[in-house]
Amino acid sequence: MAIIFIGKEFKYRDFLQTQIFSKYKTDKIYYFDNVDFEIEAILNKHTEVLVVSNEKLYSTIAKIIATLNSDSLELKNGYLIPTQTLLYEKNSFLISHKETLINLIKITDFIPNILLTQDVYTLHIFNYDLQTADMFIKPIFDTFMIDYIIYENEGGWCEVKFHKFNENLIKQLKGFIPHMIFSNNIFEYLKTELEIKGEKLTFAESCTGGLIASYLTKVSGSSSVFDGSVISYANRIKSEWLGVDAKALEKFGAVSEETVQQMLLGILEISSNDYAIAVSGIAGPSGGSETKPVGTVFIGVGDKKGRFQVERLQFKGNREQIQYQTMMHSMRLFIKFFNFL
Repeated sequence: MAIIFIGKEFKYRDFLQTQIFSKYKTDKIYYFDNVDFEIEAILNKHTEVLVVSNEKLYSTIAKIIATLNSDSLELKNGYLIPTQTLLYEKNSFLISHKETLINLIKITDFIPNILLTQDVYTLHIFNYDLQTADMFIKPIFDTFMIDYIIYENEGGWCEVKFHKFNENLIKQLKGFIPHMIFSNNIFEYLKTELEIKGEKLTFAESCTGGLIASYLTKVSGSSSVFDGSVISYANRIKSEWLGVDAKALEKFGAVSEETVQQMLLGILEISSNDYAIAVSGIAGPSGGSETKPVGTVFIGVGDKKGRFQVERLQFKGNREQIQYQTMMHSMRLFIKFFNFL
């Protein structure tokens, strides 16, 4: 949890800071006189961030936050907010970016409500596109008079965010949409499901550099389902540690279906785990070619029973965005292929 103050005056307004700290407890505080590129890195570092802005910078910061989700601003009930906003009130809106909840507030003559203190719930819908999923859930949410927002996340499945919990709502949704997960953290859900089955998961990561393992191990108790993984960044490591055939690497390349399948076989053998995910791709900005441009990624899932699936995907964005999309799509493929629904 962190607070970012953006505006020259805030570091000198002790009483204002005291009021905010009494409403929202924080581990880390940042001060910026103006909008700074470092702010985006801070937003990606924490699971919750309260951004405090003055009136002059508010619109610019709101636009930057919207851009993080490839989103735009809209005027809704007189408030300029991102279209993917989860909750909003006067001078305050709450939005999610990757695994981070961001609450931007504008300080005028008073401190607006801090929406991070309110609960937000998440549904994950895997087997329907955005339009179809919305068609199914809208009548149910309308019946319970609960507002929601639905969007396709970086992993290619639909997420639904809402802030009023109702057990009957969840029951009705599950009745209409059987392939649905109710969890605020997909990695926490996966850890729980693996724990129930008494099974373990491992990874062989190339272009993501350990990102998938990092997200799983953020979940408390993940050691019960995760022993370790291999970051096989160089071809030598793919070959010597995972047993990827050197001739296959030379013929098909590190970024190929053949290599990823052999990475799966290798990591399953050395880990003795039940399941594995392997990824290899070109995160950029360099390294692309005409046949395999930047953003080309192969994602594979497999298990000790010999079931495998490998997908070729083409992502857009900068290096970090391509790596994050790779991680999220690996979750989609794993959950759907092995029916963790």
